[in-house]
Amino acid sequence: MKIHIQFPPTYQRPASRHTIRAGTPVAHYPYHDEQGKVLFKVVRFTNPKSFAQWRPNPKSGLWIRNLNGTRRVLYRLPEVLAADRREWVFVCEGEKDADNTVAHGLVATTAPMGAGKWRDEYAEFLRGRQVAIVPDNDDPGREHAAQVASSLAGIAATVRVIALPGMAEDSDLSDWWALDHTKADLLRLAGNDA
Repeated sequence: MKIHIQFPPTYQRPASRHTIRAGTPVAHYPYHDEQGKVLFKVVRFTNPKSFAQWRPNPKSGLWIRNLNGTRRVLYRLPEVLAADRREWVFVCEGEKDADNTVAHGLVATTAPMGAGKWRDEYAEFLRGRQVAIVPDNDDPGREHAAQVASSLAGIAATVRVIALPGMAEDSDLSDWWALDHTKADLLRLAGNDA
């Protein structure tokens, strides 16, 4: 399935005291429902780093910068649902981490809007699955992992929280992949030999 998504124009953040910050879009992450329809997208900006959520306007074909009335789902949901139920699903903290994990041949997802934004209804998508949560290596990441694990208790078949060994504070799964770790390395940390 080919999906064409147009970036929104350079985004002007609201004025904070007397400064206006502009950002340039560098990545977009579409969120699909179970049938593959785009519900919304997250756009990543740089200079400064920020994120915004956009939903399609069915009347104009353009994008609206809010999620008012939009159903929230996990990132890469159709792939998660289609994957072999014996495979681990890695719940990352961010779309970039999920994409980098998928690039290594694994099943990965994240919730929209980052740490602390997990909703209990997301757990249903992972019912009966082996789930490994891989948070960013910081306090908000660890708190987020505990929230996700609690939400999945009694729903997922297995829930593990993975602390990536030897990583600096404030690092993430993408940093870990950049150190030439492999799919087998992450599966071992989940408790499964590749």
